[in-house]
Amino acid sequence: MSSLTRRNIEILEWIREFCESNQFFPTYREIQRGFNYKSISSVQNQVRKLKKLGFIVNESNKARTLRLAEFERSPEPEPQGIPIRGVIAAGGFVETFADIRTEYIPHESFCQTSRGFERFALRVRGDSMIGANILHGDVVILDKRTDLDYIKDRTIVAARLKDANQTTLKRWHENNSQVSLMPENPNYPTIQVRRDDVLIEGIYAGLVRGIV
Repeated sequence: MSSLTRRNIEILEWIREFCESNQFFPTYREIQRGFNYKSISSVQNQVRKLKKLGFIVNESNKARTLRLAEFERSPEPEPQGIPIRGVIAAGGFVETFADIRTEYIPHESFCQTSRGFERFALRVRGDSMIGANILHGDVVILDKRTDLDYIKDRTIVAARLKDANQTTLKRWHENNSQVSLMPENPNYPTIQVRRDDVLIEGIYAGLVRGIV
């Protein structure tokens, strides 16, 4: 998702919600009205980019042929649930490692996607986020969103240093080009990094406790 702008994402979500509400896809004019664009060419430019990136398909010069690419794909076998992909530190940056066993959080615990974004889970190691009720041994659910511009202040994120296999779970605070990764435990310091040096693996959506 790193190649998408915030407006690209907003348009994709708007189209998805329109389809869910109306049971058909919008026209260019309906998108124009939905975003108060002065010219339909603005919509066409957005759709052209999303089509090039593979998120949208449509037939040129025909009415109501706009489609989200996800609706055009062949159905795949239903997965077993949200995959637990490994471990994340609730402390400083530490090297991450994957669990050997493949485990899943069952469907009834959490939806597998959020507004079209894939979800995954990580086991927490450490106690730096106890003030947010995230404890050592919990399994956190994350929405796989990587666009830094999407992140709201004080959102809990899984942050990774670029060019390193080091990840931590913290609250996000951005000030110009500087990012503070803030713990929820006074025994841990805030981590300061340059915005250009950090990647987002996912945004916190909830947790499951008691999974052995």
